[in-house]
This record gives sequence, C-alpha cells and structure tokens, in this order.
Amino acid sequence: MRARLLATLLIATACGASEGGPTVVDTPLEPLPDQAIPIPPAQQGLYQFWWHQVEQCAGTTRPFIHVKWFYVPGPGFFNYQSSSGLAGMWQPARNAIILAEFARNDEFVVRHEELHAILQRTDHPTEYFVDKCGPLVTP
Repeated sequence: MRARLLATLLIATACGASEGGPTVVDTPLEPLPDQAIPIPPAQQGLYQFWWHQVEQCAGTTRPFIHVKWFYVPGPGFFNYQSSSGLAGMWQPARNAIILAEFARNDEFVVRHEELHAILQRTDHPTEYFVDKCGPLVTP
C-alpha cells in the first residue's frame, strides 16, 4: 500500500501536478527514456480493458489504438530528463505511455497515464483525477 502511494505521488510529480495546465497541442517529438522497449499489441489486452473503464469515468473517448506503449526494464523506477523515480509517464507529442517494468500491471499507474492520454492533458484537473476517476487512478 505504501509503495503504491509513493508511486502515485511520483507519477503526479512527473506529470506536472499543476491544476490549471494547458491542453496539449502539437509539440516536437520528445526522446524516449533510455532503454525503453515497445510493448507489443498482443500484450496490451488488459490496458485496453482499463482504457474503457477510464473512458467511462472521464465521460469522453479516444482511440486506444493511437497510443504507443513502452516500458523501461529494471527493478525500480526510471528517470527521464529532470524527473527521477518515475513509475509511469505519458508523452503528449508521441502519444506514448511509458511504464517502469514493475508498474506494467499496476492498474492504478496504468489508468493514471491512460487518463492523461484520453484527456490529452499533462496536468491533473481535480474534476477528472479526483471527482470522476479518483478511485481508478489513485490508491
């Protein structure tokens, strides 16, 4: 439980925890974290199931098939640019969700990043991350 709370806090920090952040617009492609490995479509079935749950709570839809999935191998969190200790992140320009290897099957981490991708936002609006989808994206 404590590890999950820490992972959630680290995700919120990595995603930019401001409330009033902008909606994502076209930006240059960011590099992937070091050693990121694609997750093949055959291994994304559970992600698609969770995606539909997040669409329902968010009250909006977006094509799952447009998201690219990656994981960073290793026993713990990963670092990216100036952020360290990440369990997951969503890259807007690439429309990619990148997960730490240990978080690949953590429904809270995955759905948190899916909510960013569905909303196409890097911030954490209370309306979605607390009020509408809180039980799905936080412990």
